[in-house]
Amino acid sequence: MLKAVLMATLLATGHPVSATGPEETTLIFVNAAEVESSPSPDPGLSAAGQEQASQLVSSLEGMDISAIYTTYLNRSVQTVTPLSKAHQQQLDYFRLNGDPDQTTAVLKDMIKKNKGKTIVICSVPENITAMLQHAGVKGKTMKTLYDKGCGQVLVVKHSEGNAAVAQKLNMNIQKKV
Repeated sequence: MLKAVLMATLLATGHPVSATGPEETTLIFVNAAEVESSPSPDPGLSAAGQEQASQLVSSLEGMDISAIYTTYLNRSVQTVTPLSKAHQQQLDYFRLNGDPDQTTAVLKDMIKKNKGKTIVICSVPENITAMLQHAGVKGKTMKTLYDKGCGQVLVVKHSEGNAAVAQKLNMNIQKKV
């Protein structure tokens, strides 16, 4: 079901690109999955978070993903590691330090390397929000209500000269009673 929703969203948010128009790059921003309760400043995924990571794999099954980017945080790496294994791809790591110019440079580099393709970018909400702003997405944020991580996914269609189009997907695990 989630895969069908993701595929429908990718189609719905897309703008047909003519042979003479700009190439469209699909950015799939993934909020790091739910973490376990731990005094550690960089905890690993909880059982629900591991299930969210598995759902991400199922949701993106069969998609042609050019690259999978992640920060060095355990929760981000653990969220996309199953996806990288399923797609037999290495993770590409990036680091942001809060500098807007550096954020812009990192995102532009990702898009330049993967122009016209689909990439996955996994991080914490603050980094995703900053990258969205630099991608030209207006009014979308992944705020603190995702403090533990909950597998939120935002699909962004980006093409030079055109407004970015974003669609938020929810990959929350339903709690079993």
